[in-house]
Amino acid sequence: MKVALTGGTGCLGQPLMLLLKQNNFTLKLLLEPNDQRPLHVNGVEVVKGAINDEAAVDELLKGAEVVFHLAGKVHDFSGTSETDKEFYQVNVEGTRLLLKMAKKNNVRRMVFYSTVGVYGQDSDFAGDELSPCTPHTAYAQSKLAAEQEVLKAANNGGPEGVVLRFPVVYGPLDRGNIANLIEAIYHKRFIFFGKGQNVRSMISAKNTAIAAYLASIQPQARGQVFLATDGDNYTLNTLIETICAGLEMKWRPPRWPYFFGRFAGNIGDLFENITSRRMPFDSERLRKLFSSLTFSTAKIIQELGYKSQDTLEAGIKDEIAWLKTVKKWN
Repeated sequence: MKVALTGGTGCLGQPLMLLLKQNNFTLKLLLEPNDQRPLHVNGVEVVKGAINDEAAVDELLKGAEVVFHLAGKVHDFSGTSETDKEFYQVNVEGTRLLLKMAKKNNVRRMVFYSTVGVYGQDSDFAGDELSPCTPHTAYAQSKLAAEQEVLKAANNGGPEGVVLRFPVVYGPLDRGNIANLIEAIYHKRFIFFGKGQNVRSMISAKNTAIAAYLASIQPQARGQVFLATDGDNYTLNTLIETICAGLEMKWRPPRWPYFFGRFAGNIGDLFENITSRRMPFDSERLRKLFSSLTFSTAKIIQELGYKSQDTLEAGIKDEIAWLKTVKKWN
């Protein structure tokens, strides 16, 4: 099968391309002109261009049966009207252009990578595909709007849409929350507030590839939204222990009562209000890290036969190995 990809050079894209190659798919990748990241998969046809470059997108989709749409503008905490506009232009208008060209080139299916951020919840929440979506950030709002474009495309002769919603992802090339947490622990800068029994859903980048592969080949995936996680929810204690073990550290983060965390978060909030700059620690970071947030994988397991393969231990170990190379840690 010949498939096309956008956003294939990052944490999510590299394991997807590898899995598709292992299953004898022919790959064509849209590569941003300034993207210098190496491809770790051989035999990929590259089309240079941005997601809003109509000629490049048209060339990308010629002959493709399925397109995996991973590209997009990710989190930006500046909160300006200009960045909000960029979220819409890239994530919504870019998706619309991709759908337009997919229809022109008779692409059968689009698999769209989305986020649990569309639910608008970052703590004390257990969700599934039927949970209401009330996104609060420009990023999440743009992803939900793009989801809607993907799911309705087939009604007008466009490709069948499949939406995958992922929670926090970890693995090599990660530049998000888990990479920041690993770095904080490596430098012994992480402080534990509370008992660490709160649970979180996460997913290895390799497991996102499995979900996407199934979404591309299973007929019953057409027009559906699926949540995908590792299947197991992890306590903060488990995550911290896994990271410390992966770093081969005897040191463990100091533990403080939770009310100290609230105090530190309030101080961070105060400085943010004064300086208009994001602080290393604030109430939002406290809430996200030390509260529970879980999502069900029942639907994707039952309907697509999804089964995670990568474990937390293996995925964290792979991410640490990558970080050691990038950060030049001893």
